[in-house]
Amino acid sequence: MKRLETESSRRVNYNSDIPTLEKYYREQYELIKNGSSDLATLELVMLGNALDFISFSKKSFGIALGSDEKYIVSYDEIADALSRGIIVDNIYDNIAKTAGAYLGFVIIANIGGKWIDTENGPAVEIHGREIYVTDFAEKRLMSGSDLNAVEYYNTIKILKEEPKTV
Repeated sequence: MKRLETESSRRVNYNSDIPTLEKYYREQYELIKNGSSDLATLELVMLGNALDFISFSKKSFGIALGSDEKYIVSYDEIADALSRGIIVDNIYDNIAKTAGAYLGFVIIANIGGKWIDTENGPAVEIHGREIYVTDFAEKRLMSGSDLNAVEYYNTIKILKEEPKTV
């Protein structure tokens, strides 16, 4: 299943169910392995990271995650558990990367925006504002309950409305 070469056809359907997204990711990965390197986009990489976090959460905690914003509460529960037990740096870095990608996945699915590559790393862009979800995930894992993903997410929801000019 080769994608058409239009901007809209290159976008991930973030509101699909997880098995559909996993199938899409596997298909795109196979196309990339077979020479379609133009399909290796930041969006696809971040989808893969988000799917890794979803799989990790199910295997490690028995918590199923999805694209709906209701899962932000479960994300916070997982982050609480992780923040109490992360000691090894390389494990921390990978979990923070996948946790940030998952948070970005939920934001794009429910609020909108798109992945962009910046000098400071991947970010979700909403109406010209860059949201560094991986940075949030890193801080959340390091500082435990001081940060709250539900509050963070709800603050970002404000960006959903296009800024009005007078």
